Amino acid sequence: MAQPDLSKLVSLAKRRGFVFPSSEIYGGIGSSWDYGPLGVELKRNAKEAWW
Repeated sequence: MAQPDLSKLVSLAKRRGFVFPSSEIYGGIGSSWDYGPLGVELKRNAKEAWW
């Protein structure tokens, strides 16, 4: 089985609107991320299922 490629997953999440690099939005540090609308929904659904 092939090794998972994290860069492909990050690219897909960015294209689909799950996450956005904060530096693109605010012009800040490039190592932090913000949730997009779909990312917020995914986080909320995971939280509701977990707790």
